[in-house]
Amino acid sequence: MPRRTWLDDKIDVFLEELAASGMHLDRQRAGELITGQVGAVATLMRVTEATARSYLDDEIIKDMARRMLFEVVGERPGADLMEAPRTVPLPLALVGVTVAALAEAMQVRAANEPPDHLGDVITTYAQTLSGLGQITADAAPERAGNPAEILFPPALLRRAARYISGAADLAANGGNLPDGVPETARNQLAATLRRDADGLMAITTTD
Repeated sequence: MPRRTWLDDKIDVFLEELAASGMHLDRQRAGELITGQVGAVATLMRVTEATARSYLDDEIIKDMARRMLFEVVGERPGADLMEAPRTVPLPLALVGVTVAALAEAMQVRAANEPPDHLGDVITTYAQTLSGLGQITADAAPERAGNPAEILFPPALLRRAARYISGAADLAANGGNLPDGVPETARNQLAATLRRDADGLMAITTTD
């Protein structure tokens, strides 16, 4: 088993702070944020990165996570999204595309997480998939005569878009691909996930 590093420990702290508000981020992206902060501190204080790491204790890392929560306030961290107002109409075909994109994104995330964190990945994506499914099922009787569109909470769609976008970044930047996906399909997978994420975000921002 690989030896744990300072960065591994800080990533755990960062992700645990996000998870306390019901938010999640892939470990690679969390590591990039923390590493960037180490570099910034080293430059500002004119010290080595090893010295800079000594200034970033757990509380500082938690503060970084809390600041990130403000950046994604549109996803309503900590809120019960099933009770949130449903104001964004999504064509039924796009609901299907979103569910498929989330399932693909979950596989990409799972391929890039340590085995002891796979449960968190599955839970994160399953909750969002479940939310999409429940809302679709709830809307079916009401829209029997006009099933073309279903109303969703914008926060749920923004969260789904971020998860899909994160997987697109992993695929585009050399992350592990899911079993059965050939290297030749990497660019197409990344582009498709990016398209789906951008399209979903565009819909929520025009609401």
